[in-house]
Amino acid sequence: MKDGDPHTGGRVTLAILLLLGLIVNFSASPAFAEVETVTRTVRQPFRGSQSPDDTRIAAIARAKREALEMAGTYVQTLTVVKNSRVEKDVVLALTAGVVKAEIVSQKNYATADAFGIQVTVKAEVDTAVLEERVRKLLEDRTRLDQLIDSRAGEKALLDKLARLEEENGQLRTSGKSSASLEEQFQETSRGLTAVESFREALDLWVNGKYSDPRKALGYLDQTLRLKPDYAEACFHRGIAYWDVKDYSRAIQDYDEALLLKPDFAEVYNNLGVAYLMLGNRVRACSDVKKACQLGECRAYELVMKKARCR
Repeated sequence: MKDGDPHTGGRVTLAILLLLGLIVNFSASPAFAEVETVTRTVRQPFRGSQSPDDTRIAAIARAKREALEMAGTYVQTLTVVKNSRVEKDVVLALTAGVVKAEIVSQKNYATADAFGIQVTVKAEVDTAVLEERVRKLLEDRTRLDQLIDSRAGEKALLDKLARLEEENGQLRTSGKSSASLEEQFQETSRGLTAVESFREALDLWVNGKYSDPRKALGYLDQTLRLKPDYAEACFHRGIAYWDVKDYSRAIQDYDEALLLKPDFAEVYNNLGVAYLMLGNRVRACSDVKKACQLGECRAYELVMKKARCR
């Protein structure tokens, strides 16, 4: 190349500009953002009154919860979380809503002192989209409240499990067994599985409705088979039935949720809308008024206006 050649010099300059543009685009692309991976391994020993299946369910629940707690450190650093002054239990719910904890391996283990099951769980945190996902979840109060409730229910079950395991260890030392203890372990396992099924349904909740209501119904049916008194699952199954236009079934589930939890404000809110759609203006007015008295007024003005409530 000759010095001062305007043609070759222009091509070199153009090539440099194109290269710089590619570098800027690549550095700004989410595909090149850092994905943080958190892994947690839990060893759950098998003891007399706790069946192998109960042991496996307990190990999975503990490993997933602990992995999400570790992933929650990334959520805590977000500006939107700091500005919202989010408490610790809400951070865990937010993390569960935006980060998926998946089982990597399950295997039996044996040592000189014990044997049981070892479960490893992985949670991946995509830092490029984390803040936006958390912001949207903070705005979706219905889903966030359900996540908070499900995490609280799970913690209560794990606390109960720890007490049962302590009692189980004492019985094992004495060489005794307990049919009552076995039944309590089974009940706790059903509860943990129900919470997990409910969470799977909530993962399909997008912008106030289910992205795949039929799939959500499958998870919610399983939840209620395991735990028939789960009011939040009844409520959400009602929503899923509404999404597939089975309005009568939706109202049945809403009514069932109120039998289990009489002051469930969001249920009254949804019932008001449902009865408005079905032409029952008197019931629509009554339900949204009750919802608003309980602090849930989102549908109040709409229903009051359309139903011409007094």
